[in-house]
Amino acid sequence: MTRPTAAMRRAMADAEVGDDFYGEDPTVRRLEEETAAVLGKEASVFVPSGSMGNEIAVAAQTRRGDVLLLDRNSHLVYHEQTAIVGFLGRHYRFVDGDRGRLAPEQVENPPRGHEPLGLVAMEQTQNWNNGAIYPLPRLGAVGEAARRRGLAVHLDGARLWNASAATGVPLADYAAAADTVMVCYSKGLGAPIGSAVAGSAAMIDKAREIRAVFGGAMRQVGVVAAAALHGLRHHRDRLTEDHRRARRLAEALAAIPGLHIDPAEVETNIVIAELEDGVVRLRRFLDRLASQGILVNAFGGPGKFRAVTHMDVDDAGIDRAIAAIRAAAGAVAEPAR
Repeated sequence: MTRPTAAMRRAMADAEVGDDFYGEDPTVRRLEEETAAVLGKEASVFVPSGSMGNEIAVAAQTRRGDVLLLDRNSHLVYHEQTAIVGFLGRHYRFVDGDRGRLAPEQVENPPRGHEPLGLVAMEQTQNWNNGAIYPLPRLGAVGEAARRRGLAVHLDGARLWNASAATGVPLADYAAAADTVMVCYSKGLGAPIGSAVAGSAAMIDKAREIRAVFGGAMRQVGVVAAAALHGLRHHRDRLTEDHRRARRLAEALAAIPGLHIDPAEVETNIVIAELEDGVVRLRRFLDRLASQGILVNAFGGPGKFRAVTHMDVDDAGIDRAIAAIRAAAGAVAEPAR
């Protein structure tokens, strides 16, 4: 939802460019090198979207017929399933994690199935659970359990920046638990587009080939990579502001009659609340908010909606959102006429 800042737009306008398909775009190369460095990986590859990044990582580490072990509420299930199952011919085996987070024993003793397990996938932070953070020891233990079984590990780190900002744990420490990591520049870092997949040099060479097969090979893309590079360098430190505002929003929503949320579960920038009798009232509720310029979306089940704080939402914006949500909740509590 964010718009590029003035400084980001200047970086885009001034970007050096070249043909990325041939590895000739200097801005893309800098972005890939700096991303790999902060993640503690040998290399990374720039991709148009996080979904493509996740799909490439799966394709690079598994074979047709292999099974992915993951929480049933993962982004890879909700948004990448058509590509992973329909196009790549992989399968899923679901487990129910603690707020979306796997435990090592679920990898050591997974649900039974006929097809061979090939990869364990985790998500940091966990989108469908108020941005829940995998504690580093648990993330590492799941990765170790997978490796003992000879399984690859992929980390969907679209919001890895947020986990690191919230806990102080270095990005590389989280990334060490996985063979491949996908990070997104267009979430908290505010770039208009772009993600990356990081891993070993050999793995990323393979990922580049798969990116071309997926139609993700790009040309003079330094103008886009420059925005991502600016976000990587300048926007990570401010993420705690988003977290503070999300907690304030959650605490205010918890005090509104007819809404349910546990503010203690809001660790980063995602706020998911539930409206009583939301099956029939949620659409009216969302429409009332939209009419006030407050955009939230139905998310995660009947009556639930999600609000995400970001760099374009300041304290005054949170004040407006709280007032609008309070008014909308009161209005839809009345019988429809």
